[in-house]
Order: sequence, then structure tokens, then C-alpha cells
Amino acid sequence: MSNVKILPLNVNIRALNICERLNKYGFQAFIVGGCIRDLLLQLTPKNWDITTDATPSQVKKLFPETILTELSQGIVTVVIEKEHFKVSTFRLDGKYHDEKNPEKLFFVQEIEPDLARRDFTINAIAYDPIGCYLLDPHYGIEDLKNKVIRTIGKPANKIQEDGLRILRAIRFAASLNFEIEKKTWIDIKNYVRVLDNVSKARIRDEIIKILKYNPSKGMDLISESHALGLIFPHLFTLVDLYESIDNLDVCYGDWETKLAFLYCSGQLEDMKNDLTALEFSNDQIRKIILLISLLAKYHVFNIKDTPLAYRSFMATIKNHAPEPWEDTFQQFILLSESKKLKSREMLYKYMDEPVLSKKEMAINKSDLIKAGITPGPILNGILEACYLEILRSHRNNNKPYLLKFATGI
Repeated sequence: MSNVKILPLNVNIRALNICERLNKYGFQAFIVGGCIRDLLLQLTPKNWDITTDATPSQVKKLFPETILTELSQGIVTVVIEKEHFKVSTFRLDGKYHDEKNPEKLFFVQEIEPDLARRDFTINAIAYDPIGCYLLDPHYGIEDLKNKVIRTIGKPANKIQEDGLRILRAIRFAASLNFEIEKKTWIDIKNYVRVLDNVSKARIRDEIIKILKYNPSKGMDLISESHALGLIFPHLFTLVDLYESIDNLDVCYGDWETKLAFLYCSGQLEDMKNDLTALEFSNDQIRKIILLISLLAKYHVFNIKDTPLAYRSFMATIKNHAPEPWEDTFQQFILLSESKKLKSREMLYKYMDEPVLSKKEMAINKSDLIKAGITPGPILNGILEACYLEILRSHRNNNKPYLLKFATGI
């Protein structure tokens, strides 16, 4: 970062247009936060945030399409050609009452108090795209140079205002491969119990982000901060946990696959309890359970190493994976390879074997009822037997054969 500046051509043209329009009507406007941090690090910003002395109602009047995103927090989303830009009013926060939102906020006319209320120095750098200058009152650029995560002001105060800042500090340290400044790290550990007051959904969202970028370092920092037992009480008890964390970076799958990697030596019910408490969706939890279950089924296939064992394994994926099932298959390959299993080599040699799903069966329950089989558990068992028959050979998947087979059971 020897040449600390932002080139106008690297700024999102629509974000620039928003600032120009605000300026035209007499308002200050700065691009601020993570997008400026990313530009200075020569990364591609994921979103663009703007701050201004215009009030939400004034912003709303200046732009034809807006969404009142967090009006109580002074935030309006401006929509231009389907792209969303958060525009916030300069503000000063009052006392925090719920580890997330202040009891009151006060709109101010200068940007400096607004920057002071932000979490970390590297997120409190503003850029005026009209005057083409950076505003950095908390020396965030210096911390970017030195690869340091540091709170603005006293760490204890920032952490107690919003306990999620513990996980945000860890996420930034992991994703940027930075270190957390000594005093900030000490107070993260001293006040880690503040996480008890943070909503589970907010914690979940940070965990997902941590798992996406440098997850070994992120999970290791969560462990060192003493937050792991608070967030994942059952994961915390696994005897191979720290070995799994050390090796997590070799798991190249989605974040669900990485959670499966961490939990696969534990009990599925314990994992489900941890993730349900964190408000992961049922679909997300089912995906993780399926991946872990497939590891056990793969071991059976690997021992037998037959076409029928392969078809039985693949049937589990085709019948239980969300569409498209190929995505689950690929995630399983990545998970199993991270566990040093030669799954790709073993499974691909049988790829020419046809495997039909239950949806592809030539008969269904209605066909069996018409054939005189009474609805109930017996019918379900016969239908399952018919499915096993077509797994043995896909040529058995024709209605006359299966009806004869079913009525002969």
C-alpha cells in the first residue's frame, strides 16, 4: 500500500452518481466502510455504502426508487437498475441497550462522529468521490498496512455495545489474514460472554462467513477466544475437534460441507441440536446430515466394491439430495477427499452404472392399489421392494414386470 489512493475508475459508477446527486442538492456524501477497505486492499467490493448529512426523508425525495431499509437507524436503500446501495445519515449513537441497537440515535452534520461510532479502524475510512480524497481520522490505513484489526476507542466499550463484534473481528482477521491487536484480543476474551446476548441468527450469519474464508484460522480464533463452547456446545466436546480445525482448510466444499467435516465424528442428534439453536434452516441442517450419513454409506460401498453397492450408494443421493443432486455428489467428493478417502477414484469407475431414483419408478402407490394391494405399511414395504428390484437391474423398471413382482410378494 505504498501509494494510498483510490482511482475514480475503480469506484462503482452508480455509487458515484448517487454522491453527485446528493452534492448537487447541497449535501455531503462519502463512500464508506467495507468497500473502501477492500479498494485499498485491491479487493473487489461486495457492496457499496454511502453516508451523507441528508436525512432519510431528504434522500427518499432525491431518488425515484428507494426502500426504507432501516429507517430507525437512518438508512435508506437506493435502487438503481436493480442494484442496491445503502445510504445512511451521519449519526451519533446513544447508549446501547440490546448489544446491537442504541436506545437513541442523533443525526449530525459532520462525518467524524459517524466514523467514530463504527467498529474497527479499517472500516472507518471514508472517500469523497467528488473531491477525490480519503478521510481517515482513526488511522485505519495504517492498520491496513500493518495488517491489524483494532477497535475504535476502548475495545471493551465497543464489544459491550455489540457482542457480535467479537465474531466480526475474528472474521476479518481470518478472511484478510490479519492479526487482532493485543488489547482488542484481550478484551474479546474478557467479554466473550457478551455473545450470550446476541441473537442466534446474527451469530449464525457470521459463522457462515467465517467458514467461507480461511476457516481454520477463523475457527481456531473462536476457540482461543473461549467462544466455541458458547456457540457450538456439542462440537466443543469432540475429542478430535482441534485436529479437525487444524485440517479444515483442506476441505474445499461449501460451508455446509465444512460443518459436516467438523461434526462427522460426533452424534447427528448433537449436531442437529447445536445448529437448530443457532437457527440454521431445516434444509441446511438436512444437507449437513446427508453429507455425514453418506460418509458411513461410502465405507459400506468401499468394503463391498460392487456395482450393486455403488447403485445403493448413489440411490441415497438421488432420493434424498436437493435438486440438482449432482451438487450434493460433488460436495460429498470434496468432503470425503478431505478425509483422505479415494472416493473420486472408487466411485467414478462405476459411473456408467445406471441408477434410477424412486421418482423414476414405472409404478407408484396408485398402481399397487389398483392391483388389489391394501394401502398401509404393507404397501409401502412392497413399493420399497420394487425399488430394490430396479436397483438390481434398471431393465426391471417396467410396469408389467413390477406389478407381477409386487403381487407375487
